[in-house]
Amino acid sequence: MRKLKHLPVAMWPEVDRAAFAAAYLPGDIFDDTASPGAHLADGTRRMIETVYRRWLGFLLAEYPEDLTRLPAERITPIRVRAFTERLQTEVRQTTVAHGIANLHYAARLIDPQRDWRWLKGVSVRLAVGAHPIDRFNRLVPPARTLDFGIELMDTAFNIPTTSHWKRYIQYRDGLIIAFMSLWPIRRRSITALTVKHLLVDDAGVVVRLGVRDAKAKREESNRLPPEIIPYVRRYLDEVRPTLLHGQVHDGLWPSRKGGRIQGGGIYNIVRKRIRARFDKDMGLHDMRRAAATYIAMDMPDKVGLIPGVLQQAGPEVGEQHYNLANAMNASVRYADTMASLKDRLRAKSRRSER
Repeated sequence: MRKLKHLPVAMWPEVDRAAFAAAYLPGDIFDDTASPGAHLADGTRRMIETVYRRWLGFLLAEYPEDLTRLPAERITPIRVRAFTERLQTEVRQTTVAHGIANLHYAARLIDPQRDWRWLKGVSVRLAVGAHPIDRFNRLVPPARTLDFGIELMDTAFNIPTTSHWKRYIQYRDGLIIAFMSLWPIRRRSITALTVKHLLVDDAGVVVRLGVRDAKAKREESNRLPPEIIPYVRRYLDEVRPTLLHGQVHDGLWPSRKGGRIQGGGIYNIVRKRIRARFDKDMGLHDMRRAAATYIAMDMPDKVGLIPGVLQQAGPEVGEQHYNLANAMNASVRYADTMASLKDRLRAKSRRSER
């Protein structure tokens, strides 16, 4: 029987499920009875749960007797060392460091009164020793991915295929890439988009994100340039209704079978399309990194756009005087600047051909 690396929650010991349920109880804001994890966002909870599932899977495979003990009593220096060494044979250093950091977070939720400074120390030392992979060589400038997204839409209904679904899917994928090029929002935000988030009129397309859809816990909005209006209108009027297959939901991105595409699906769409065109292993977060990188490289006087464009709560220390107070204005200026950059590049290209 195949061993489970990640133990599903349904297979956790009851004491572990109870510990996490108690850790997330909201309590009463007026008498300070909220549990230690009550304030955590869903994404943070999922990250903690993921490493804890891996932790329990490791214990089940190597030290099954530990599962009869209380959760906090299992998290010992000897067991964490063995767990760390196992992870180091399977994933990158940065992933190991991130995993132990989340195990430390889980330990604090399970038993907030216990002294977990030793585990924090392990986490910090792993983080210091981890060397992230240089991902610069996989970045494609936003102007080029925007052109690619528009090209996918322009050619979608002319591709030679016996399946008309491929044409609608290509159009959808092109619009996703264009969206991410113009406004490189987080995966949770692009996934959460619904038709209600879009306001389309003759003046343009305004995209609005609610508090729940943005990591910074604030409303975000952006007006897309007028050139994208006909593409959005055709998508809403023709492409999306076709992809729905008669299903009823307000998700902006239907899957091939009509349901809502989840974050992993959008990630795979973007990565596959960009790899096929540019031979770059570029994911959604890399599109955010590309936006910040090319602003800093090509428009250093506009680094203050970065916090607004990337939905960051605030700028880095030393850059605060560059920050734009309104994220919508930042995104509009970013799109305008990128458009002017594209014009300059095209002008240079025409001159070189003469």
